[in-house]
Amino acid sequence: MHEIDEVDRRILRVMQADGALSVTDIADRIGLSQSPCSRRVSRLTEQGIILGKTVILDRKKLGFNAIVLVRIKLTSHGRKSFEKFQQAVLRIPEVQVVQLMLGDYDFNVRVVVRDMDHFHALLRDQIVLLPGVQEIQSSVLLDELKYTTQLPL
Repeated sequence: MHEIDEVDRRILRVMQADGALSVTDIADRIGLSQSPCSRRVSRLTEQGIILGKTVILDRKKLGFNAIVLVRIKLTSHGRKSFEKFQQAVLRIPEVQVVQLMLGDYDFNVRVVVRDMDHFHALLRDQIVLLPGVQEIQSSVLLDELKYTTQLPL
């Protein structure tokens, strides 16, 4: 981990809360002048601590009314099998998250879809055809009580 101090943490907290703020706004909120704040933000970005800024969209207002968690077990556990699967699953636009896991299943995949007909077509036409898929288990999320990208700094 890179060495960060309390001023860096305050900058990161403010940026997590609102990634659209200018450096001047960030500096004002943490009580630092603009130039040192700008240098710190640049350093945190260069060190790879700040990876980018994101706009979070309301999926339901855009017609994506369902989230399905798909657990996938592969037939083989070699490096090439994992790489082929990963390359293919990352190309599916409805896939939001791909997580490699230990346990009964190899991957946990979060999929956002318009409705269950959309999921059925996605499952039939793409997910079951992914390289090396042996077994699939799906669960529909009924409600999302908390969703955050923020770290507890």
